[in-house]
Amino acid sequence: MAAPGPRSGPGAAADALALAAELQGEATCSICLELFREPVSVECGHSFCRACIARCWERPSGGPARALPGPPPGPLPCPQCREPARAQQLRPNRQLASVAALLRRFSLPGAAGQPGERGPRDAAAGCALHGEPLKLYCQDDARAICVVCDRSREHRAHAVLPLDEAVQEAKEHLESRLRVLKKDLDDYEVFRSTEEKESKELLKQMETERENVGAEFQALRAFLVEQEGRLLGRLEELSREVTQKQNENLIQLEGEITQLSKLSSQIQETIRKPDLDFLQDREKWREERKTEKGRER
Repeated sequence: MAAPGPRSGPGAAADALALAAELQGEATCSICLELFREPVSVECGHSFCRACIARCWERPSGGPARALPGPPPGPLPCPQCREPARAQQLRPNRQLASVAALLRRFSLPGAAGQPGERGPRDAAAGCALHGEPLKLYCQDDARAICVVCDRSREHRAHAVLPLDEAVQEAKEHLESRLRVLKKDLDDYEVFRSTEEKESKELLKQMETERENVGAEFQALRAFLVEQEGRLLGRLEELSREVTQKQNENLIQLEGEITQLSKLSSQIQETIRKPDLDFLQDREKWREERKTEKGRER
């Protein structure tokens, strides 16, 4: 099924004029009440002509003009909402400038602040001079006229189009600009969605890495605890072996000491005996030593 085309007829023309009037209102500077020229946006979001905001800030709040050239040194109130703004933060609004240029090129009756032009209701009522329906559009004067006006000397040399055709041409240009703006908006939305997706994926990876690091350190701690237990157990076993060996050596040494003490006492007793007894005991002691050494072998 074919897509429905744009409406035509008096109703469509009135809707188009109302839309154009609304767009002209949005593209009108609140200071000079004319279509924007070099629009700039202040920090609060409102936009003004560059020259208008400069003149407004040169004489703030009705006071005397500043003597020094250049931007104001400090914040000044926005002419529309009175929020503080700084001249250094002015940003050109190129999209608003493009819309204002299109509206200026295809300006329709009813623009705010332009005396002598008629709004959509006046167009529906007819020409104020001749009472005829406003069916034509003068591109040179940028206003709707009737067929009698078209034949007059004033508009004879002007470029004149049927009103519906002029409205349709203006709408096509505006719709083309809106499509470009919508595409830019869609691109920004895709970029934002991509950034959010990448950010979430990165955060997820970081959380996974954090969990892996925690698990690795937990396993390492368990391994160290196990190794500590093994080493302490081995040291305890070695300590028991050393203690046992030391006790055995001490027992053996005590036996040797006892035996040597006994032998020393016997020798001392033998020395104190008379000579004959000494010699006999000496020979007897020597024989006992030989026998003892033989048993040891």
